[in-house]
Order: sequence, then C-alpha cells, then structure tokens
Amino acid sequence: MLFYNVKMRRRIAWACGCICLNLMAADSHWVRIETPNFEMYTTAGARSARDTLHYFEQVRSFFEQVAQSSGKSDRVRIVAFNSAKEYEPYRPNEFAVAYYHPTGDHDYIVMSHTGEETFPTAIHEYVHLVVRHAGYKFPPWLNEGLAELYSTIKPRGNDILVGTLIAGRYQALLQDKWVPLAAILDAGPDSPYYNEKNKAGSLYNEGWALVHMLALSSEYRAKFPQVMTSISAGTRSDDAIAKAYGKPISAIEMELRAYLHGAKFQGVLIPAKLEKVGDELNAAPADEYQVKLLLAEVGDRPSQEEATRRTYEALIGLYPDRTEPYIDLAYLDWRQKRVDQARQHFAKAFELGDRGPRMLWDYGRMQESTDAAKATQVFRELLAQEPNRLEARMELASLQLRSHAAKDALETLAPVKTVTPQDAPRLLRLLAYANLDAGDRVKARASAEQWKKIASKPEEHDQADQILQFIERSRPGAAAAAPQLERSDGPPMLARRDAPPEAVRPVARRPSLTGKFVEFVCGDDLSVVMETAEGKKLFLIEDPSQLLVNGDSGATRDLACGPQKAVQIRIEYDPAGPNRPGIDGLLRVIHFGQ
Repeated sequence: MLFYNVKMRRRIAWACGCICLNLMAADSHWVRIETPNFEMYTTAGARSARDTLHYFEQVRSFFEQVAQSSGKSDRVRIVAFNSAKEYEPYRPNEFAVAYYHPTGDHDYIVMSHTGEETFPTAIHEYVHLVVRHAGYKFPPWLNEGLAELYSTIKPRGNDILVGTLIAGRYQALLQDKWVPLAAILDAGPDSPYYNEKNKAGSLYNEGWALVHMLALSSEYRAKFPQVMTSISAGTRSDDAIAKAYGKPISAIEMELRAYLHGAKFQGVLIPAKLEKVGDELNAAPADEYQVKLLLAEVGDRPSQEEATRRTYEALIGLYPDRTEPYIDLAYLDWRQKRVDQARQHFAKAFELGDRGPRMLWDYGRMQESTDAAKATQVFRELLAQEPNRLEARMELASLQLRSHAAKDALETLAPVKTVTPQDAPRLLRLLAYANLDAGDRVKARASAEQWKKIASKPEEHDQADQILQFIERSRPGAAAAAPQLERSDGPPMLARRDAPPEAVRPVARRPSLTGKFVEFVCGDDLSVVMETAEGKKLFLIEDPSQLLVNGDSGATRDLACGPQKAVQIRIEYDPAGPNRPGIDGLLRVIHFGQ
C-alpha cells in the first residue's frame, strides 16, 4: 500500500458510532459498473469510472502475459469515492490516497477519487494484490518497491514501458540524506522506516531504486527471481541478495548509488500488449444492501473491531435472511479467538443456505473437534462444488476414519488420480490406514511402502515403518491404529479426547512430568515449553489431533501462540530420540490444573 501499514492508523472520530457512519454513507448516490474481472462501486462520475475499469483490465492483461498471473481468484472490487470528505472515514492513515484491502471473500482496492491521475496509485495497490495471490511474502522494501516499479507501466505500440522514472522519488534520492541500505533491507512492518511519515519516504525511495536495478538492469535481472523466491521463503534480504550476486550488501549499495547517477537508470520495453475492453460499460444504481455491506467490510480494521461488530449486527437486524454479515462476524470472531461464537455464526450462514467454498472449508475444519457428523456434511457439500479439491477429500477421509468408516474413506479418496509431492505423504498415510481398517492388508502394505519411500522427515519414515511392522506381526483381522492426522491451518486447537489413540503396537507406560505451562511455540511444528524443577523443557506436539487433553472443562482448549499465563500441568511423553536434538520429549498427554 502506498505509505500504508496497519500499525499506522489515524484516529477517527466516530461521532455517532460505526453503525451510523457506515449505514449513512450508503445514502450517497452509488453506482455499480462491472467488467469480466472487476466490479466497481463509486460515487464519482460514471465516465471516469469507466476509464478506470478499462485501465485495470489492461493492467491485468499485462500481468497475465508477463508474469503468468492475473492476481485474481474472484472478481476484484474497486470502491471509489467522489471526495476527500467521503473517503476520510475509510482512510487508513494520513498519507493514503488509495489502498489494497483483502477480506475473507473479496479483494478490495479503495480509492479516494477517480481520474487518470489516480492510475499509478491504483496500479500500485493492484500489484500488492498480484503479489499476495502469487503466494509471496515480502518485507516492506521489496513489496513497496515492486508496487512502485510497476505503477508506471505505459503502452508503447506492441510493448509495455516499465520503470519510467518517478520524478519526486528520483529527486528525493539525489537530494535527501541517504539511509544505509542495510537499515532499509532490515525494516519490518513495525519499523519507523515503514510507519513514520518523516522516515517512510526513504524506504519507498530506496526500495523502488533497488528493485529497479535488480529487476531491470542487465547485470542483475537474471537472478532477481531467485532473490524474490529466497526472500519469500524466509531468508533475510541481505543474505539472499549477497548469495545470489556473490557480493556483500556494501558493494551492492555502492553500485546502486552509481546506478542512480548513471545512464542506466531508465525504463525498459517488455513485449506485451494492453488489451482493450471493447464492450460498452453500463452503470447501474448499486444495490443498497451491497453498498452497506462493502462499506462495512472496507472499514473492518484491527483498530475498529468492536465498531465493525456493531455494524455487522445492525446489518443482520436490517437483513436477517442475508448470510454475508454472519460470515463476516464469524471471521471477526475467529480473529479475536471467540471460537464458539464463530462456529455459531458459520452455522447460521450454513442454515440460511450459504455454500461459499471458503466458508465451507473453514466451518468444516472448525466443526471437526466438536461435531464430526456436521463436519462430514459440510465437507461433502464442498466436494460437490469442488470435486478436485484434494485437501477437502483428505480432510473428509480423516473424519471418516476417526468414525471407523474405512470403506467410506476409501470411496472418498478413490477419485484421486494425481497428487503433488507435498500432498503425497498424507494421502498415502490415509490410504494405508483405510485399507488396513478395511481388511485389505496387501493394499495397506503397498501404500505404507510408498509412504516410507518418499518420506522426507524421520518421524514420517518411522510411522510408515510402524505400519509395516504391525502388518507383519499382527494376525489378519486385527484392529489397526487410528490415522495420524496432519494439523489444519488456522488457530491451533488442542482437542479433548476420552481415550488415548490406538497405537500401532503396544507401548510401555510413558514417563510423566509436572510443571508450569509457560509458552506455546508455533511454526512448522507445535511445541509446549514447561517450567520444571530442572529448568525449562521443550516438548514437541507431533499431531494435535492425537494429543490427549484431560483435566479441564469443555470440549476444546484454544491456545494463542506465544507466552502463556503460567498454569500447572502434568504431561506424559515419549522420548524424543537422537534425531531431535534440543527436544526433551514428544508430548502425548497433557493434564491441566494438576
């Protein structure tokens, strides 16, 4: 976003509360115009709105040709106001004249006004959308630098000019005090260089200049995709750049400053053509409910959560049969860790007939720990719409296995003909257990052998080996172990179980330990930090769905990542083994309040 970060927000005086503000804003004269890939709601003139949509469609075609990405999953919504006064309640900070605002079901680009002069700013925000949908996770300098670089694109015959100098930024780079490049590369979302008005310009200016050099200059551009991939994967910016180009950041900085003063800092032509939208775009009065809803969604920011809640509740009062406010409330509840309320709002939207794929996926996952039958119904609804969605098939099969319906699980997995390397281990694990439960030891062995062969982690290799040993040692018809389910996305949840999961083979009584639960560590793996008489100890949670939680009321226990208010616990664990240095054990049972 142009000079925007969620940590930097201007306080807004809500004279009559968010409900009054958002619902009164809908009284303005709103019109709706759509193209194949965008829909625009605006109080500005229809003619400038049409020009804006034409340009967005052209820019989208450019990214589709050059980057093989349109940055779009569903139609993007553009909200454009006619005046600064109208825009002011939705302005995220004192600088932003436009911004990108993703929500659960829509991508919004919000503009203070329309007109050709807004195109660079609007395209800057669209680049953020493209980056997000491409799956990249960039630090501020790279995210904003890319957005500024491509905000200047212009058609030149059969080519597109990229990298035209931005006069204000170029002059600032030549005249203002230079900030060490290492400081710019190290600046995160909370840095003053991204949040304070008198410092943010340096990050935008130098970030734009560095991206310009890395992406467009002949000396650097060949390895720039490698740099982006490495940074997105979590490598520090300075390390990724130094490794790719074989020189320290200090040398890169010297070359950047020479680049600014040389003849190479200029745009380049890229073979591509901005397609024109030939059909006449007709403006129509916008639906009143839709305007109220989108204004509520645009205003849904962390600092305004309770006001936003009141707005959604007001919409439910006015439109009790519409599902969208319930879904928006569910996601707001989920963000605030109000899991039971979120589940209730998802249930109401489902009852009213909403069958949106994202809602079904999240509602189904949320119901797994409390109502397996409802979760099964929800996943079946999702697969009816998206039969090729493998993650939903595996989630449903896992539910069916836990309900001892192995044949149903095999039927669910039967349509799967191809699988990615990332999904193959879980699929083979489910097939091994399902076939074992169904009594087909030959197919169970074949799946387990394939799983063992491709296993990339020691624990996966051990689990596959355990299944094979179980098949060899047990009699035909012997009960098989419950499947080892992967952790779902979203807030980690420890599910209560009435009995420990079945084991592949008998195990001796586990060692136990008493202490205080002081931290819940999230990341690639989940783990619990305990304060004991012998100091702090770290216990790994291999699979949350197989963890036995006792000694506390309720069906589930939701935990936020990070330090915890110290509570007394007693755990049972298995030895970590030599392949897990730094891990004190594998957590199997946790008793709260003991």
